[in-house]
Amino acid sequence: MTFPVLQSVLDSDALAVEVARRYGLSGAVRCRLISRGMNDIYDVRNGAHRYALKCARAGKCSDAEYGYEQDLVMHLARGGLVVPTPVLQKDGTSFFSLPAPEGPRQIVLMRWLDGIPCTKAMTIDDARRLGVFLARLHEVSEKFNHPVHRSLNSEAKIRARLPSLIEMVGDDRDMLVFLQRAAAATHARIESLDHRILPRGATHGDFQYANIMTQADGGLAVFDFSDCGEDFLARDLASFFWRADFDGVGEKLNGPFVAGYESRRPLSPAEKAALPLFRASRHLLITASFAHYVNRIGPIPGFDGSLRYYLSMIRLHCAQAGLA
Repeated sequence: MTFPVLQSVLDSDALAVEVARRYGLSGAVRCRLISRGMNDIYDVRNGAHRYALKCARAGKCSDAEYGYEQDLVMHLARGGLVVPTPVLQKDGTSFFSLPAPEGPRQIVLMRWLDGIPCTKAMTIDDARRLGVFLARLHEVSEKFNHPVHRSLNSEAKIRARLPSLIEMVGDDRDMLVFLQRAAAATHARIESLDHRILPRGATHGDFQYANIMTQADGGLAVFDFSDCGEDFLARDLASFFWRADFDGVGEKLNGPFVAGYESRRPLSPAEKAALPLFRASRHLLITASFAHYVNRIGPIPGFDGSLRYYLSMIRLHCAQAGLA
């Protein structure tokens, strides 16, 4: 009997053989691990062709939900967006699974995207462009119909992961009470939102600027759809807010980002009113998630000792949303 494993590393040479077999690639196939995290990413080379191979963590979602992700990416590509389109296997399917010690891991071979990831050093004009890009993504995704219902269900994730954060808080009774109250208030407020006046649809789920790149021709590309699913469209903006807030550039970039978005898809008054709530919820979700997965992928930079900055962000944005 083997000792329990949370997340293994699949052998790159064995993956190269598996990819060559499943995709009918002739000639030498080289595979190299380039990123380790919630997903493991490999650089795959076959002659002049280059691909990205994404290996999801075990238990992330069902095969049907994983198929939803690949179908959404292909739909966006048909709509003119630059995305990491899945390469189809010989049997016409968009992904496969391999047995790992911790359970089956879903794997997709994707188009390689060349470009430079966006950073907090972006200009105000850059932020506007990203806002326009997200609005365009929402326009294209509006026509995405899928038999599988894949909901982001962020509030359920917060409830499930909050105990890990509370454990890390330790003996700070005031913070413990605050986090429990903030999570309950966030859940209640979001549950009370009127779905009839706040548009919902297929969303990216993690539209932060680290997941967008500028290509050589100046165009934008978006990747990492691992958290995609049905949600309030306006909630997709909160991922950008969170990253900019965390990097200390929220006051500079968030406004232009929203302005860019609204230049293509104006937000309704109800959507604008919900933005502070979505922003607070995002800070709570990400911090609880970092705590929940720390034993799987290790501490995130800045999350390896003091939680003070993360917790201060939650307090600030919960207060601004009228949650605490």
